[in-house]
Amino acid sequence: MLPSQATGRLPLIGFYALYFSITGIVLPFLPAYLKSLTLSVSQIGLLLSLSPLLALVAPHLWGHLADRTGRPHHVLSAVCAGACLGFIPLLFVDRFPTLVAALAAYAFFASSITPLIDSLALQHIARTGGSYSHLRLFGSLGFVLSSTVFGLSVDSVGRATVLAAFSLLLTLTLWSFTLRDSSGPTARVPVHPLAGLQLLADRELSWLLAACALHWIACAPYHGTFSIFVGSLGLPPSVVGISMGLGVTAEVLVMLLYPRVADRISPRNLLVLAFASSALRWAGLSLATSRGVIAALSLLHGLSFGVFYVASIAFVVRRVPPHLRASGQGLFAAITFGLGGLVGYSSAGAGYDWLGGHRLFAAATVLELAATALVLRIPPQEPRLPA
Repeated sequence: MLPSQATGRLPLIGFYALYFSITGIVLPFLPAYLKSLTLSVSQIGLLLSLSPLLALVAPHLWGHLADRTGRPHHVLSAVCAGACLGFIPLLFVDRFPTLVAALAAYAFFASSITPLIDSLALQHIARTGGSYSHLRLFGSLGFVLSSTVFGLSVDSVGRATVLAAFSLLLTLTLWSFTLRDSSGPTARVPVHPLAGLQLLADRELSWLLAACALHWIACAPYHGTFSIFVGSLGLPPSVVGISMGLGVTAEVLVMLLYPRVADRISPRNLLVLAFASSALRWAGLSLATSRGVIAALSLLHGLSFGVFYVASIAFVVRRVPPHLRASGQGLFAAITFGLGGLVGYSSAGAGYDWLGGHRLFAAATVLELAATALVLRIPPQEPRLPA
């Protein structure tokens, strides 16, 4: 790697590590913190649904602004600053209405961070070469490091949760100013306000997005009820920690190895593998009762998330024109994590109460098979647009 390439990648690597370090604290520990404020389960569920709800709209708006101005790094810095400001009230409020307002403000900005940094990373790779997965894996490392260190550093989940997350968020905002636009001088292409939505006219892209949304809905029982499921089997909490650790380790290994297969296996075929493997994973959990089986199945997380995410990003890159790169990533985030997350998380809790853990994972298996069928409708050879 040339020194200029390494220098250009350091801001991206640092951003991924910092952002997913925040996620490594907020995702597993924020629900418990909200519970410590004596909120009801339904109130916590409503607060947690704000992020996917805002992700339905916000990524499209910020992605369009990034494409229209041609300055995605400036837009990303503004989004980080907005998320930081929106998070501040969480440091001292504890009443439900004010928590709704604060988390909604935070989610309006934070839900667009991933598609914007992904578009910058893809832009950098298109210009200098390299692998997206090798940049993104630093996010996975940041996630597992922060969640592990924070979990070992506190005796109980309290105000330290939001203090640690805010400190990292402030650092992320400052770090975002090190990012630069690496596209070089290009002719400005006028971008219509609905250009991102017009991408849905591409039938194969629409099938891909529908499949990704189904996949994310199928993942919701794992993301939302896995610890409850493990406890219902009479197994200790350490099973959850071990399973999560094995899963993220597999994810990092997959991202390291991805460039070796990316040129030989198309994103479409990799997504078939990811969704079919996810179906096997959920089917296994629908029958599992022992800690060994549950831990072993967690190794499939490398395919369920690692391969799914990087192959989806690669697929979108091939179908979306370069001047709509941020809009394309925003559309992917809105449909997958916005629509899929909203439906999945809102139904997982009720589904668990109604069906129980084993049957809920059986239902997730059916959804994964449907996602696999949708991807199989896409022609094996996707056209590659210039990067």
